[in-house]
Amino acid sequence: MPKKFISIQDASEISNKSIQTIRRAIKSKKLGSRKQRTPQGFNYMVEKESLCTLYRIKLKEDAPKVEASAPKATAIPHKEVKNKDGEYITTDDFRQFTKVLDKMVNQHTDERQNFLRLVNTLQDKIFVLENQMNLLREPQKRWYQVWK
Repeated sequence: MPKKFISIQDASEISNKSIQTIRRAIKSKKLGSRKQRTPQGFNYMVEKESLCTLYRIKLKEDAPKVEASAPKATAIPHKEVKNKDGEYITTDDFRQFTKVLDKMVNQHTDERQNFLRLVNTLQDKIFVLENQMNLLREPQKRWYQVWK
C-alpha cells in the first residue's frame, strides 16, 4: 500500500490540532514525515496513516464501504444564519472565509517582513555612501598643512 502524504496544514485540520502541535510531533518522531523541496527551502509532508494512528482518527476513506442498497445515513445539519439580504450563511462558508482571512494575514506579514528587510538594506547602503562621501571630502587640506 503506497504511503499518502499530506501537508502540515491539512494534518492540523484533520486532527483538530494546531500546526505547532503537528510540528512538535514530527520533531519528536511521533509522526511519519518527509521533506518536500521548494524554491524557498523545504516543507514537511505528514504521513496520513501515522496521523490517524497517533490521534486515533478514522477517515471517511478508511471506513468500510456501504453497499448502495443500504439506506444512506442522514448528514448532520449545518448551522445556518440568515444575513440582512435574506441569504443563508453556513458554518462551512464561515470556515472557508476564516481560511481566506488567515491566508491574507499571513501574506501581509510576509510582505511586511520583506518590506522591512528592503528598508534595512537601503539604510545600510545609505550609510556606506555617506562614509564614502566623508572619505572623499577629507583630503581638502593642503599637503603642507599636515605639519601645522
